Amino acid sequence: MSMRPIKTWSYPGNLLDALVDTRRVVAGVQLPLPVAGVEDARATIQRMLDQLDHHLIPRVREEASPAIVVVAGSTGAGKSTVVNALVGEQLTPSGVLRPTTRVPHLFHHPLDTPVLSDVAKRAKVIATEAVPRGLALVDSPDLDSISGENREIAHLMMEAADLWIFVTTAARYGDAVPWEALRAGADRGASIAVVLNRVTVDVAAQVRRELVDRLAEEHLETLPLFVIPEAPNRQSIVPRDVVGGLGRWLDSVAAASATTIVERTLHGAAESLKEWLETLAEAMDDQSAAAKDVRGEVRRAAAQVSHEGGERWWETIATGALTARWQQATADGGALFKLRNSMWVRRGHAREQRDEVLHAIYRDLLEAVESRLVFAASSVAEAMEDALRRADTGVGPWLAERRDPRDARQARERQAADASRRWVHRCQEIVLELPGVDNGIQVIGEPGLTTALASAALGIEEARTVLMILTSPQAVGAAVDAAREELDGARRHCVNRESLDMMRPTDIPSLMPDSSAKIRLRRAELRGLL
Repeated sequence: MSMRPIKTWSYPGNLLDALVDTRRVVAGVQLPLPVAGVEDARATIQRMLDQLDHHLIPRVREEASPAIVVVAGSTGAGKSTVVNALVGEQLTPSGVLRPTTRVPHLFHHPLDTPVLSDVAKRAKVIATEAVPRGLALVDSPDLDSISGENREIAHLMMEAADLWIFVTTAARYGDAVPWEALRAGADRGASIAVVLNRVTVDVAAQVRRELVDRLAEEHLETLPLFVIPEAPNRQSIVPRDVVGGLGRWLDSVAAASATTIVERTLHGAAESLKEWLETLAEAMDDQSAAAKDVRGEVRRAAAQVSHEGGERWWETIATGALTARWQQATADGGALFKLRNSMWVRRGHAREQRDEVLHAIYRDLLEAVESRLVFAASSVAEAMEDALRRADTGVGPWLAERRDPRDARQARERQAADASRRWVHRCQEIVLELPGVDNGIQVIGEPGLTTALASAALGIEEARTVLMILTSPQAVGAAVDAAREELDGARRHCVNRESLDMMRPTDIPSLMPDSSAKIRLRRAELRGLL
């Protein structure tokens, strides 16, 4: 047998890097929003990954590997029989039991063993000199197998193929599954040949004519078509001379065109990949626009609720119990009544009473503020969900259903508690800047002054009076205003956190503005290389 040199590759080295980068970028794309066409876009992502993983990247990486010829078709089409006839040996089982081929069989020339592609890892490999050097012949499981695993393997084999030989019969050539595969292969520029197998003499002309017409309708009229007559007595082994046309065609491919077949398939697959990348970029633009719209809806609903109550919204904080404690503490005989009597206030017993009362006031203060912040956040959440659910379907209802109510409530309460404590800490920083604060510290301490300022910010006059007695009366008003501004900031924080938590499912890179630019960049890079 004459031997030809193992083919060399002509692509630049950076093509592999470009394909690997493309694979990484495509794999990182997420399309979570239920917009029109999203299922097709997700399917496009999977098609691209299959092409890159099983064909393009392995082909460019393993530049010396033989051209992969996959024999595929429907159940009972006689694929194994055709393969056996081509190699002239009974190397793969054939018969009436379905499915006959459960594991792909890969036949190759012995000298090609060191350079087999990744396909060999998923198949039973058989070396035989009956296969021309530079070709690897694969007997694939049925495309329409009753076994889901077999169907998946069959499609993976076809994705890895440089040349597809589709085998069908007079009874099965109209089946939908093979035609879907033919169209997909043609779309990605694969080299394809069609074999009409097991055709009896009386219907051969008619069936061939109908198949040619169908190929023309599908714009596949350029595909080579080979007819194999029904074997005498339905014997399972077809003499090699019966498949002579197909065999000679494969010999010619091996002798002169294996590299051309591979390169043509690669270029065709790359062209399809570039089209799919643009399709994906457009889908990402749609997702990004939908995400922007739904975020805007969330922000509008949050803003509307957050302005309720006006600038004096703090007056809505329930301070009944807090006011009662301050009135009792500052009344005649209360722990905070004789703050001007320096001898009395210095007594240890009196100091302990004040600390105990102020600590109780502090607890009531925190509880009141936390409850109001939780209410503000809950109101915002309810308004946002109502706004999102106005449409029966689409991104709004989808986003509203992403949050678990129990988790949302726990997060809301935690945020309110943290915001309340941060606000009290800011009140401490403000009160320590008041003139004459040292005198106040000696009487009720820093925690007491802080509690007094925070209470005064909620409108409790008794607390304001205590501050004026213990510090500078002229500066108390400004300090109270500053504390109220900080309280307003705490409410805004809780409202904003609620909005951010609601929008969190849309906070992924693929939904950011101009996220499709990285996909178009990969497309432009491939276009420059191919």
